[in-house]
Amino acid sequence: MKEYKFIHQKLTPFKKDADFEALLNSYAKTGWHVVNIVVHRGLLKALLEREKKEK
Repeated sequence: MKEYKFIHQKLTPFKKDADFEALLNSYAKTGWHVVNIVVHRGLLKALLEREKKEK
């Protein structure tokens, strides 16, 4: 079974593409991978997916 997470780039003057890339890379280190990225109203949004860990 898979689990999903929806993240978005915050709209602040200090956020850069490199910051969003670093955020995606931090999720990748914990097993998440990007399924899709869209731009909505000037914000990058990403759908992440990973295998759900069994309890």
